[in-house]
Formats: sequence, structure tokens, C-alpha cells
Amino acid sequence: MAVRNPRTLLAMAAACGAAFCVLLVVAYASSGARWLDVTALRGFLDLQGDHLGPLADRLTDLGDPTPVIAMTAALIAVAVARGRLRQAVAVAFLIGVTSISSQTLKAVLAYPRSGRTLEGTHLYPAAFPSGHSTAAMTLAACAVIVAPRAVRPIAAALGVVLALAVGFSVVTLGWHYPSDVVGGFLLATIWTLLVVAGLQVAERRWPQRVGRTRVTAAVTGVVDRATEAGLLALALAALVVAGGAALVVALTRLDEVLGFASDHTAAVAVGIAVAGSAALLLAGVTSALRRRE
Repeated sequence: MAVRNPRTLLAMAAACGAAFCVLLVVAYASSGARWLDVTALRGFLDLQGDHLGPLADRLTDLGDPTPVIAMTAALIAVAVARGRLRQAVAVAFLIGVTSISSQTLKAVLAYPRSGRTLEGTHLYPAAFPSGHSTAAMTLAACAVIVAPRAVRPIAAALGVVLALAVGFSVVTLGWHYPSDVVGGFLLATIWTLLVVAGLQVAERRWPQRVGRTRVTAAVTGVVDRATEAGLLALALAALVVAGGAALVVALTRLDEVLGFASDHTAAVAVGIAVAGSAALLLAGVTSALRRRE
């Protein structure tokens, strides 16, 4: 039996919709918010260099159509192998609807937010919400939907890493303001909560029968264990890489990091806020999918 009532999920989606509208108004109409966006963007631009610039360029590729389609196909394959056909359809729908809605909103909401040209940027009026960030957050949410219940928190944590890697990269390259990234995260979450509410209603009326025979039950069990092992291995690898990178930075470039934080406090504060928004939204999606026996 599902913990979350579909009406609760709709209320959560409405709350995210309200947050999206508030962010839009503030980012477009508030001079203080525009100053913060521009100041934080300048800080991120200063991160470009021989290493971070090329890395950011590669990470943004994860939000391009070809990688998104490939990852979507993999998620659909896992859902089908686990016997969750509704979830497979939900993944395909979410990727399509968030892509279309983000591009539509960018065209409808096109508006220049800075009265001057910022060196090193490629900012256009049609920027809110960020399409790359929307795609990355949608993929993260889809991974949570598809993952076995026991490892959904791990899928969510890895999803946060993916969303932030793409979101921070598009800002570092000067493609988007930080507010565009959060707007993309919110848009993806709104659609995800609506779809999860639909899945909950469908499950109550027409429960899925997974593993009806010994063969299908055995296949589902094998796929579940393989998926859990894969996510655990990926999480462990991410921890090792992150820990190693943090150690190298602490030993060789700690003064540079502290100097950047001192010179660009707005960028650091906004970066923390963006990271918090991604974690909070995916935690909400994970909570919405919890079940009790």
C-alpha cells in the first residue's frame, strides 16, 4: 500500500509550481536577485581554466539529446526487465514532456535580464529554465522511479551528483544564470510528482502483477540484485573519486580554494543553495515513492 496519497503528491507538485513562479518573478523583476545572479555567475566564470573548463564542457554533454536518449533507453530496459511496464512508460513520458515544456517555456519567457554584456558568457534571452538542467534532474528522478526500493536513496544521491554536475557546468561555461538551473530542477520535479501521482492511482485500481510465475519471479529477482549491486558499485566509485579529488585539492590547492571562497562569497552561497535545492527535490521524489509492506 502506498504511503503517499495522490492528493498529497499533487499538493507537492503545486508547491513546486508555486516555487517555480516565485523564482521566475524574483529572477526577472528583482534588481537584488539579478545582482546576485550576475555576481554568482561571474564567480563561476572564474572557475574556468585548463582543467575545470574542459571538464565542464564534457559534463554538459550529459544533457545533450544523444546521451539523454541513451540513458533513457537504459532506464526503460531496467524497468521492463523488473516487470514494471508502467514505470517504463512513465520514464519515456517524463523525458519527452520535460524536454518539450522546458524548450517551450524558454521561448515564452525569453527576456534579457542583464543590461550589459558579460565577458565569457553565451547568455540569451531564452534561458529560463535551463534545458540541460531539466534533462539531468529528470534522468535523476527517473532513476529513482526505476530503482528497487532498497536502493532508491542511493539512486537519489547519485542523481543529485548528475544534476549538479550538469547544472554547475552550464553556469561555469556562461550559458545560464544559477536561477535558470534551479528553474530546470523545479520543472523536472513538478512533472515527476504529477506522474508519480498517476502511477499511484493506477496501482490502486489496477495493481501490477510482477513475478506471476517462477520464471518471471526469478528474472525479476536477478535484475533487482544486479541493479542494487550496480548502484552500490557506482556510489562507491563516486565516493572514492570525490574523496581522492578532495584530498588532492586539500594538499595542493587549499589556499586557492580559500581565496576563491573569500573573493566570491556570492558564488559559494548560491552554489550551496543550488546544491540544497537539488538534494531537497530528489529527497521529496524518493519520499513520494516509499512503500510499506
